Amino acid sequence: MFEGHTSSVNSLSCKLNLPLGPSLRDPALEADLQARLDDGHRVFVVGDVHGHLATFRALLHRLNLKPDDRVVCLGDMIDRGPNSAGLVHLLRTDPRIVCIKGNHEHMAVQCVQSDGSFEAWQPWMKRGGKSTYGSYIVQAEGDLHLAKQSMLDDFMWLDTLPTQLVLDHIRLVHAGYDPRMPLDMQGEKELLWIRKEWFQYEGAVDPARTVFFGHTTTTKLGDAAGEIARSSVLLADGRPAWVGLDVGAYNHVSPGLAAVNISTFATVKQPTLRCDRWFDRINASKTKGKKKRAWKGKGNQREAEVAQSFGLKALMQRASSASTSTLRAHRALEEAGVVFPPGMHDGVMTAG
Repeated sequence: MFEGHTSSVNSLSCKLNLPLGPSLRDPALEADLQARLDDGHRVFVVGDVHGHLATFRALLHRLNLKPDDRVVCLGDMIDRGPNSAGLVHLLRTDPRIVCIKGNHEHMAVQCVQSDGSFEAWQPWMKRGGKSTYGSYIVQAEGDLHLAKQSMLDDFMWLDTLPTQLVLDHIRLVHAGYDPRMPLDMQGEKELLWIRKEWFQYEGAVDPARTVFFGHTTTTKLGDAAGEIARSSVLLADGRPAWVGLDVGAYNHVSPGLAAVNISTFATVKQPTLRCDRWFDRINASKTKGKKKRAWKGKGNQREAEVAQSFGLKALMQRASSASTSTLRAHRALEEAGVVFPPGMHDGVMTAG
């Protein structure tokens, strides 16, 4: 992990003490993306996916990517949603997708100890990490050792991700920039955590480049739910000073993901799929017959069901669902006239 001083980031978005390192850029990746743009290929940027794998796959399908196109995820790929483990696997195996680090990845990598072991960092677990932890246990079919090994490998990869990418006319960053500081002096504290100091600034931090960022949902930037946000400040060429991409994968109103073509500014939106709408399932059961609670109300959960019992409850539900499906299939076959051999119970051979 980065070496750096331990500092509080409570002035930005939360009260945590964790190592804060300098900016990390990837010149080779920046050159590759710029070359693709120069050659006429498409480069899309996507805001906070937060473990909503099925919805992200649906968005990729809508983009109809060609081999030379690229998608840049602007951090916060993990936590809160139902399948962070599966999402990280996709990100690492699909060559068309590249990523930068967000504050949730910044918290997660604190689980990697100096001796190379894995130990869950409690501040991360309290801020969306339980769902990620649980998803790895589900992926490992309940094998805690295997789950930790997978998390260790993936989190070490997350720690290598750049914190910003700078192209000829574009800046890609998770949270934003501090307008009070020179751009080349800003590190993880600003790039991964900043909020109001950034988006309330009535100017352009880089007169030559539009900044694409996530981190802060666009409803907080003044735009309608499910819509990307654009700065009212324009650069000399007419482009907005910044574009906000976190349209809210788990908003209660118009949840979804959005991708923006950084050359044309064309937007492709994908509503959150029903299988990913954990926020409706969890909180609806608590508000039945009562006045709907606020999103941050006491008792409301801000993580998918996989966070419960570290994924074990999800494994039990999966086993129960599989058993029920087997029973239904067995009965349907019997009704169709299929005769099962002796010793088979509910479609499964039993010991004689």
